[in-house]
Amino acid sequence: MAESWRLILLLIPLVAGGISIFFSFRLMKRYRISFTSSFFYYMVFLYIFGTYSLAGAGILEQLLTRMEIDLKVIHSARLYAIFLGIPFLALAKFMFLRSITEFFQKKPATTFTIFYFLILTAVFVLFGVYMIRLTYFDLGEYRGFILLQRWVFIGFIWAIYLSAYLYILFFSAVISDLPAKKHIRVFGAWYLAFMVLTLTPLALTGYHAIFKQVFLLVFLSWHLIPILFLNVYLNKYQEPESMLPDDFETSLLAFAEEHDISKRECEVVRLICRGLSNQEISETLFISLQTVKDHTHRIFVKTGVRNRVQLSNMIR
Repeated sequence: MAESWRLILLLIPLVAGGISIFFSFRLMKRYRISFTSSFFYYMVFLYIFGTYSLAGAGILEQLLTRMEIDLKVIHSARLYAIFLGIPFLALAKFMFLRSITEFFQKKPATTFTIFYFLILTAVFVLFGVYMIRLTYFDLGEYRGFILLQRWVFIGFIWAIYLSAYLYILFFSAVISDLPAKKHIRVFGAWYLAFMVLTLTPLALTGYHAIFKQVFLLVFLSWHLIPILFLNVYLNKYQEPESMLPDDFETSLLAFAEEHDISKRECEVVRLICRGLSNQEISETLFISLQTVKDHTHRIFVKTGVRNRVQLSNMIR
């Protein structure tokens, strides 16, 4: 009976994680902006890692234990499952950081991207070398390696989510719309809480086996909360591309004449109403990001609106 409950506790977060991916996919389709796309891929890679390396390793351990396999073989199987999942974890966290920067119409610096993947590649190689020494040459001790692996993971998670939260605090400071600023910071706070609630049970896994199940439950299920919150935010501040009316072009021309909007500014307004970010508008119109921001500012001044949704509503 106890083993059945452990399997159920392993399956619950997998189902919750699948639901999270479904909702993030809907957001990506409804709001065709780079942020929602990166966030969706973050969820996909994280789910693959959680399913294969965490839940899969746990289920494998249960099965091998019932078969009375040698403890060293069980430890080796878990280590290999986690090892093969490291690339997915690295991709997941990179896509999370990328989604946060895209939230503010920015992109991760090329130097950061190179440095990030060089460090993670080095960790992956070192992990593999030590694991081979441990499993094939019996050099080292399983318990110490598992403990080291756990604390490296804790440090990595801590660095990623704390950096993301500080990034949100810094760049949201320039947002003049106070409700929008609050929404963005609360979204960041949800992931700061995710970091704490994930790392706490993971650090306590050495005291009781239940903490492993708690960790996995939080690791895959918690994302439902910020996703639902994100849906509320986007409904308020982002116009879905599919909701543009059939007579949009006619309304746009009348709007441009009424507010003395130039031809280039009219193109920017059209793309804003389609849901494109400043960066995407820059790439579409082949103009600099600063030029897009200047156009947007002048449009807001001429029309008296404070955000993109208000602008879209005026045209409709």
